[in-house]
Amino acid sequence: AGTSLNRCSVHNPFVPPCLSAFVPLLSVPFPMPAPATSLHYHPLVRAVARGLRQRCGVEAGQEVVVACSGGADSVALLRAMHLLAPRRRWRLGLTVAHVQHHLRPDGEAEGDATFVEGLANQLDLPFKRADVTCDVTSRHRNVEAAARRQRYRALWGIADASGAGCVATGHHGDDQLETLLMRLLRGASVHGLSGMAWRRPLRRSSGIALIRPMLRVDHDAAVDLLHAMGQPWREDGTNTDVLRTRARLRRDVLPTLRDLRGDVAGRATAMCDHLRDVAELVESATDDAASLLVANAHGVTLPRDEARRLSLVVLSRLIHRTLLEAGVPGSQVSQRLIRAIVDMARDERGGRREVSCGRGVVVVVTRDVVRVTKEGTEAREGKGTEAWGCEGTKARRHLGTKG
Repeated sequence: AGTSLNRCSVHNPFVPPCLSAFVPLLSVPFPMPAPATSLHYHPLVRAVARGLRQRCGVEAGQEVVVACSGGADSVALLRAMHLLAPRRRWRLGLTVAHVQHHLRPDGEAEGDATFVEGLANQLDLPFKRADVTCDVTSRHRNVEAAARRQRYRALWGIADASGAGCVATGHHGDDQLETLLMRLLRGASVHGLSGMAWRRPLRRSSGIALIRPMLRVDHDAAVDLLHAMGQPWREDGTNTDVLRTRARLRRDVLPTLRDLRGDVAGRATAMCDHLRDVAELVESATDDAASLLVANAHGVTLPRDEARRLSLVVLSRLIHRTLLEAGVPGSQVSQRLIRAIVDMARDERGGRREVSCGRGVVVVVTRDVVRVTKEGTEAREGKGTEAWGCEGTKARRHLGTKG
């Protein structure tokens, strides 16, 4: 394979690890894979079909880009969709997409790209590759987040050029469980705890959707399908780097949860689906509450007496939404920041208080209103200022100033 086995290698379920380095990358002789007709009834294939139809909104005759890294999950998704595509119920047009991030040694990453391209050729499917460079300096210090942004941007471009209505990824129930646990650790709202959506716009105001038809199955189901097909896949050593929170959860926490409840991944996905329904109710109520906002030359204003009448969750969501629309990056709109603003909006104190939220956006709380505005729009602080902190934001109270 031309790659290091302990970092990134081809995994062939029928070849001992000590011999796998000598096995040709794409033409491995496998002992009697299951007949194609029986594979249509494999649990993962049936779960993907249900996910596409019931949760992802994929219609017959649609063009779909299948994102494939070469790992077991995305390869299993590709093989499952390749089985489904020609069926009369689907008649899907598939394009295989691979994004090269250049974050690992080129030999390993190029091995992944070569493997995926060879698999696409084997399945007689179009192959599209995108090479991206991740900016991990300055404000993009989170490598994974920067890579995800670049990857989705590249996949959108491939889908747009291919005339595809959606991009399918191999996220599954274990990924959903890991995401839920990570957001619990961070302290997320009901929207965060709703996890990864089955379907969402790939970009804002885009007609191209990101879909995840494997959320009801786990990683083991993907591996089981590949074993049944005699299909090799790539192993990426960075997925086991326990310095990353997700990998640490995968190694130390998920096995215990599975021992306690074997179907924990499926239950996590079901709970996220329920919380997404709750989040939609909150969004609907927030849409109604948005009529209370007044836009003027000073910014967007909410009367404090109206703020006190709103439920805590709706007021929190309204402020969150308003900050995002004002230009504050989502990564800076923390639950702690929102709660601090909500508490000021609902208390009975007078005076003038300010919270700097980032990108020049300031929340001003006076005796009568809560105002989201830009720095410099109103008179700045004067004498008699009381300052306190809020998770990296700057808050000030102007004493003795009437609203």
